[in-house]
Amino acid sequence: MLSQPTYTSQEFLYAFKKGEEKAFDQLFREYFAPLSLFAYQLLHNEEEAEDIVQNCFEKLWKRRKSLPHIESIKSYLYTSIRYSCINSLKNKKNEVIQQSLLPEIKDFTSDVESLIVMTETIRELYAVVELLPERMREVFKLYYLEGKSYKEISEILHTEPETIRNQRFKAIQFIRKNYHSHLKSFLIALLLSL
Repeated sequence: MLSQPTYTSQEFLYAFKKGEEKAFDQLFREYFAPLSLFAYQLLHNEEEAEDIVQNCFEKLWKRRKSLPHIESIKSYLYTSIRYSCINSLKNKKNEVIQQSLLPEIKDFTSDVESLIVMTETIRELYAVVELLPERMREVFKLYYLEGKSYKEISEILHTEPETIRNQRFKAIQFIRKNYHSHLKSFLIALLLSL
């Protein structure tokens, strides 16, 4: 189950700048996946996206003592990833890649805000999913993330398909009750339409 953050924003930045590995670990665990998704949306290359995010975290750790005043670590990270991705696209030597991807850089900058909203919404949704009771969480992930049918899930979990259907329904109710983003209705409708 996902643990609650142990630092407030200011405490976190103070602990991070002091070099507390617990603070870095918390930051990495919370943002690596959504930042990788964000970078992937810009680069269309999963390995390169993860490398860029990893490098961003390494640079952040090395520069932690000399970081400027940061009001929002989340904004700082997304901005760093965005510029790293754009620089990566600019540095590609392959003519085909330049012709097909570099003109899209202007589109990226206009879509960056919507990509950030999307990745943050997904991160928040995953955090709520991790709060589900274990069996509901298993059913939710198998059904929505792995695309398994009720019958397949019932075979995996050794239970009746009707029980799986009930667990999925209860999981959706839990998420509706506990997910407080302004995009809640949109995501729930999207999930239910799958």
